[in-house]
Amino acid sequence: MKVLKCIFRLALLVVVSAAAPQVFAWGADGHRIVGQVAWHYLDADTRREVKQLLDSEGEPSLAEASTWADRIRGDESYQWSAPLHYINLPRDWSGYRESRDCPPAGCILKAIERFSGVLADRRRTESERAEALMFLAHFVGDVHQPLHTGLRSDRGGNDIQVTFFGFDTNLHWLWDSKLPAGFVGDWHSYAEKAAGDIAPEQRREWLESTPEDWTEESHQLAHEYAYTGKKALGEDYYLRSRPVIAERLNRGGVRLAGLLEQLLSGE
Repeated sequence: MKVLKCIFRLALLVVVSAAAPQVFAWGADGHRIVGQVAWHYLDADTRREVKQLLDSEGEPSLAEASTWADRIRGDESYQWSAPLHYINLPRDWSGYRESRDCPPAGCILKAIERFSGVLADRRRTESERAEALMFLAHFVGDVHQPLHTGLRSDRGGNDIQVTFFGFDTNLHWLWDSKLPAGFVGDWHSYAEKAAGDIAPEQRREWLESTPEDWTEESHQLAHEYAYTGKKALGEDYYLRSRPVIAERLNRGGVRLAGLLEQLLSGE
């Protein structure tokens, strides 16, 4: 009975969202969850500095600021940032090498490195550092979405057409928005509960990693869980993917907090 209710709820969500314009990355609520989980783990001094930077740009919270990099993609002056949301990798990939894996237009790993440097540099203007913070809040979320480390040949699943409970979509958008929508509900309540449920040992383990490690995790998960030879997807695919997505959102939030603590503490 619970599975049937889940199916009906998902089907309804797909119907409602089928006519919506395409979104990027985790979708707004997914990014808000990453930002809110991160906020939960920031210490008081880091929260104060993050709030000051975001206030300078009119952003009400880290959760909302985490959606900014998608919101400005339609702005002509920010078209250069489009390639920074992802990295395309071959199926058999064994470690990041910038000269090989990151094209001249950039990629998500180079972007995280670049904006980490800007945020940590107190000689930069407040506006520059605030923008770097907003880019980082978004890109740390993006790199935890497995299909943002997908194949160049299908643009991270964007060119793979599938049906989900009978409704047309593509594989990338399915992971961005439709699968998370099946279990998130109210994003703020979900994020607060998720943050409270993360065990201390999990958090310590997740923090002992680098952006290259995050990319490798996502790359492996993309091929283990996201990519499939099937075109008609439904209950089995959703139930198998759900815990993967939930953990990636949690890891993204914990690691964003860890990165901000490191950059803003000067250590």
